This record gives sequence, C-alpha cells and structure tokens, in this order.
Amino acid sequence: MAFGKLFSNLKGLFNGGPMKELAEELATEQAKQSAEEVVITDEFRHVFEVNTPVKENIRHSFMLSMLVMASHIIIADGKVEAEEYGFLGRFLRENFNDEMAEEGVSVVQKLITKREELEASKPNAFIQYIGDCALQIKETLSEDLRYQMLSMLALIVKSDSKIDDKEVEALREVALYIGMKASDVDTLMKIDVNKAKDDLRWLK
Repeated sequence: MAFGKLFSNLKGLFNGGPMKELAEELATEQAKQSAEEVVITDEFRHVFEVNTPVKENIRHSFMLSMLVMASHIIIADGKVEAEEYGFLGRFLRENFNDEMAEEGVSVVQKLITKREELEASKPNAFIQYIGDCALQIKETLSEDLRYQMLSMLALIVKSDSKIDDKEVEALREVALYIGMKASDVDTLMKIDVNKAKDDLRWLK
C-alpha cells in the first residue's frame, strides 16, 4: 500500500493543523478518492489489539510523525548524509516494503525542501513548524509510541560515522516537544544500535 493511501486515511486522529495539511498534501488523488477503504490485517490486530479502521491509522500516524521529526534530525547539522537516508530506507524496507522505503525517503526529502522554502521567507519558521507538528503528535500518540519514535530518531543520529552535537541537541528538542524527557535521549544514545533495531521489530 502506497504512503499516499496511508496518509489519506488519517481521519479521526489528525483532525486539523499542520499534520493533517501535510497528510493531505502527500496523499495522491487516487488515494483521496478511496480514503474510506481501510484494510485491517490480522498482523496489525495482533500487534496493536485493535479492530477498527480509525485505530489502525495509529500505525500510519506513527510513520508520518516519525518522518516529520526525522527531517528535522537529518538536517540539524546543516548537511544531509547518505548514511542517514540509507538507514531510514532500510528501516522502512525491513518493517514495511520496498515501496514504503522509496516513498518514505521521498517524504523526508520533500520536508527538507519545505524547510528551505519556509526559512527563506522567515527565519526559524521550520522549527516553529516542527514544534506545531510535535504538539499534535504529543496529543495523538501514546507515550510508548512516542518513545519508540524517539528511539528510531536516535538510531538515525547514530547511523553515520560521527555523531554531531547539533543532531543530539535537535533530538533533545524533539523529545521535549513530544512530551518526553531530554534524559531519554541520553539513555537512547548509549544503547547498542543492533539491540535497538531488534526492539523496534514490533513495527513489522
């Protein structure tokens, strides 16, 4: 299932604000026309113990939320590393499929371009955008899901050969924005990468 379809189905969770606007922007026209067609897989039911379309959208909301915050983390040090995109793509491929990997990376690239456009018209406009999105994420996703998202973002920071202080600081900002603690970041940065990857397999 393409991301366009997933994003068009985020009804009942992101009822307004920048997250809903972004979901609508990313949704394809074909997806918008079939937004009521939500498939609930047995696997999803088992993992999240849900049986309604709206609750299934929690997983989709998690992915969109993670991609928005990932765009902030990836560009935090002023440059985009191929390793970071590579790690994000592998994560999406392992937990979803090849199509998700391609489209997920594309979404992050679009958001980084959006950052350039916003900053060109108003300094610090993108960080305000991230903060607004994070407020919706805090209100929408459970604490467990927000911690899992923070774990994934920490892995992105650790995915290249060096860890930049600006990336860690951006990660702490995200943690506070989404209602977590800055100390959570310090804990996550100490966790072995392979161990953390195993812990995130619940998304499959």
